Amino acid sequence: MDNLDIELIDLMDTIQYTLSNEFLNKWKMKYGERLIRLFQIKILDSLKNQKPLKLKGIFKFLVIDSGFKGEVVKNFFNDVDFEIYNPIISGGLKSLEEIIEPAR
Repeated sequence: MDNLDIELIDLMDTIQYTLSNEFLNKWKMKYGERLIRLFQIKILDSLKNQKPLKLKGIFKFLVIDSGFKGEVVKNFFNDVDFEIYNPIISGGLKSLEEIIEPAR
């Protein structure tokens, strides 16, 4: 098995874990079930549509469209180590600085 095969297997394991109840149960007390489910749906949509996601796009969806606080979403991305989802999710936290939270 070459390195690319190993990376692909690791990515598939990560996706499988992300879509599991174990992932949901680990993070729902800190971030709420709704945020976790929406993140899971975005991952599934990416796979279904065979299109990678941009971290900025997920962030906008969770903050602007779904009403979560930007700081909460950033903390979630850090806690789940969003970088392990590369190449499904691209981008960095610095790209999120320009997005303004809606006033509530």
